[in-house]
Amino acid sequence: MKYFSLLIVAGVLLFSACKNGNNPPKTAKEILEEAAPNMNAGAGKFTIDGPKDWKRIDTTLNGVKSTIFLAPEETDGFRANINVVSENMGKDSPQAYFDKTVSSMEKYLEKFAVADKGDKDINGIPSKWLKYTAVQGGKHVAAVLYIVPKNGIAYGITGITKAGAGDKYFAVFDNTVSTFKVTE
Repeated sequence: MKYFSLLIVAGVLLFSACKNGNNPPKTAKEILEEAAPNMNAGAGKFTIDGPKDWKRIDTTLNGVKSTIFLAPEETDGFRANINVVSENMGKDSPQAYFDKTVSSMEKYLEKFAVADKGDKDINGIPSKWLKYTAVQGGKHVAAVLYIVPKNGIAYGITGITKAGAGDKYFAVFDNTVSTFKVTE
């Protein structure tokens, strides 16, 4: 259960834009409590097909609804995964929301570094993506975050793998994201 909690906290961290840059670092519990009112806005309003042989889990942890795909194999104590969470964007434009998300990641993810970023059309929805490295749960990771904004809701799709394994998984993450569709 702790493993899934870390995934959810990571997803929430990616989505929780901090209002005051002078605040002391928050605990995972504080971040979840603060984000909870805006989370889950798109739960049940999308479809996504996971990679073949990956295990899909639709779950709610600490009040945050998430769809998680787990790779069939574990490598050196880490299992590559893809998770989807959603949040109400409020009055933010997609660019402003993306910028706030990246700012929060810089603030709350240990050793966060941007590797690349850009724009991507995901089934007709102009979206943003960000490749990064960080330390999450004590493990060095390489990840890609896709922000898919639709009808005032930001869908965050994050593919995470062990640092150094990006070449093996980034195409898998991109192929999975290409199946994402908003249903409402």
